Amino acid sequence: MAYNLQPLITILEGILDPHQPRWIVDENNPQLQSLFDKVTFLQKLLDSKSSFPKLDSKIREVVHEAEDILESHMVDCMLSGSDCVRFTLSTPDLQQVRRDLDSLMEQAEKLLEMGDEKMLRELDSAMEQLKLVDKKMPSSSSSSSKSAVVVGIDEDLMQLKDRLIGQQQKKLEIVPIVDLLIVDHFAYRAWATISQDYNTRQILKSLLRCITGKECDNHTDELKDMLYKSLFGRKYLIVLDDIWSTRFWDEMKMYFPGNNNGSRIVITTRESNVANHADSSRSQHQVQLLSESESWNLLHQLVFGEEECPLVLQEIGRKIAKDCGGLPLAISVIGGLLSKMERSENVWRKIGDNVVAAISGSDERCYSILSLSYNHLPNHLKPCFLYMGAFPEDYVISGPRLVQLWVAEGFVKSNGERCLEEEAEDWLKSLVERNLFMVNDYIIICIDFWSDEFPSDAFFAARLLRVLDLRDMRFSTFPAEIFEFVNLRFLGVYCYSNLPRGISRLWNLQTLIAPNSKFDEPAELWKLSELRHLKVNGIELLKDEAMNL
Repeated sequence: MAYNLQPLITILEGILDPHQPRWIVDENNPQLQSLFDKVTFLQKLLDSKSSFPKLDSKIREVVHEAEDILESHMVDCMLSGSDCVRFTLSTPDLQQVRRDLDSLMEQAEKLLEMGDEKMLRELDSAMEQLKLVDKKMPSSSSSSSKSAVVVGIDEDLMQLKDRLIGQQQKKLEIVPIVDLLIVDHFAYRAWATISQDYNTRQILKSLLRCITGKECDNHTDELKDMLYKSLFGRKYLIVLDDIWSTRFWDEMKMYFPGNNNGSRIVITTRESNVANHADSSRSQHQVQLLSESESWNLLHQLVFGEEECPLVLQEIGRKIAKDCGGLPLAISVIGGLLSKMERSENVWRKIGDNVVAAISGSDERCYSILSLSYNHLPNHLKPCFLYMGAFPEDYVISGPRLVQLWVAEGFVKSNGERCLEEEAEDWLKSLVERNLFMVNDYIIICIDFWSDEFPSDAFFAARLLRVLDLRDMRFSTFPAEIFEFVNLRFLGVYCYSNLPRGISRLWNLQTLIAPNSKFDEPAELWKLSELRHLKVNGIELLKDEAMNL
């Protein structure tokens, strides 16, 4: 089950909240309350079992329909201009959704109690053998003990060290390798990830951020000149990770001065022709796959840290490591999965069988391994993981920003004792511990716009939008078209003017980030009753602080 019903539950909770001032819901209260009861019951039913493959698509269809019906009605009412609106949603709009939910619950209960034997066996196995048992895990096996595990590259490191800091070659040298390597040498160092669909301006900004420690918002040609001047006459190391095409290298190579002082450029690529094109004078350095012993060493450290592996698990553990085919990513993901599973031979053999099925005879082994780990995620984490598909390849996003987006989308439910952001932070930590997210120290933006006009045509059909993050665009004045998106929970915008009167139209806003702006009408802030996070004019406030302004 990849879809989370929590966004729909959150919408209904907001409408039915007796303390909210926006809606009058007396006439529809029985229908809405009935819908709320059915959705919450279905969510609990889904949470009790890991998946209902036969119902997944229908559940998503019905839930999306319900969200669209409710939010469309809310948006229409808000755009009418009234401060307090009677929620007069017509009965037929909800009746079909309620009937569909009744049907789904009936089918799910049949599958659980008396139906499909094959599915029952799979579900029982998932519940009894493959469920998460963090509470049974020894506390000494912490994520910190395995956060920086490096195994099996000693020989590679020695060869690369010789090429990078050896004194025999003073001229600028290109060192192409076919894997990831971080080298902390040289006085001036910079790193950028390129990817297939690269953005030259953002790559230049990333390199200059590493070299100068400052953010540079110049245009592309200016950034190229700044890069050349920053490196001229200095001994530097540049790492260009994951280059896919020769076109990128041809565009950039002239901005790396030779200097004749032992500077180095390391490129990583999956394409040998790219490596040979960048440096035809020397052969590329091919990083080898891990040996069987290195694979087991890595898996052991990821799962047990400094602890000993129980004897009963050593044989199957070594087999799992071997079956990963020497691929560090596969071992890393499987290690993250096993670290969250029960330490029993039956559970590990089940995982081992799935590893073999996932990688044998397949050209997409790492994808299959990731799918295996994804399928064992708790339901509430699946939409959070899939949400990363909205970002470009190799996009790096800050943890707090991702947490804010999850909350704005309605994925997160608090247990009443903690705020939504705290709950979401634990979810993020859980995905990191499973090695499904990689942690970095800086942010790379892959989207690049500079505009004085809001591209309203691009968002014409987005009237139900919940998240609008335009901080990668630059506006001379605040785009008034944004006020039409009254369903927004999250708004980030970078403009060189104040936030104009009318911002309170965005009644549902939880997060407002406009770091370069002030309010034309500060009193409007009081009308944003859902606001949880405010960042304007260089000041950042959380919920209680913002409401005390």
